[in-house]
Amino acid sequence: MSSTPQAERLITLLRQNGVDHQLASGLATWSAFKDFGREMFGSRGISLLFQVGTYDFTGKPLFYFDPVCQFEITDLDGEHDHFEQLHCELTCAPVDAVSGIDASLWSFDYPTADAFFTAVEALPAFQAAVQRLDYHLSVSHEAV
Repeated sequence: MSSTPQAERLITLLRQNGVDHQLASGLATWSAFKDFGREMFGSRGISLLFQVGTYDFTGKPLFYFDPVCQFEITDLDGEHDHFEQLHCELTCAPVDAVSGIDASLWSFDYPTADAFFTAVEALPAFQAAVQRLDYHLSVSHEAV
């Protein structure tokens, strides 16, 4: 797990929601991410992303349920330099219950974090993915 201040805050919220990184509940993890997202939303250069799907990033296909907080990093002149992302990544074997699910949604078009969360929760892909109780959790912060 990552050790930035934002990652530490997210990890604290995950623990408060009873999330175990080896056998994580989609619903409990999403609840913690929503609390974190509400704290971050509206700050300059911060956006939220929800993405799910089956991908082969490691040589073995896995299903990913990945809420993300993206931070714009600026240079000394206040100009865009790069983005960094804090992933609250849940993975599991690509079983039939999540087969074929693929969706992503950014928060750019939503006036509040809760409006974004409501839109995410209305997605059929979210409804199928959030029900799983056997995810492996990884929190990581990366430059993109």
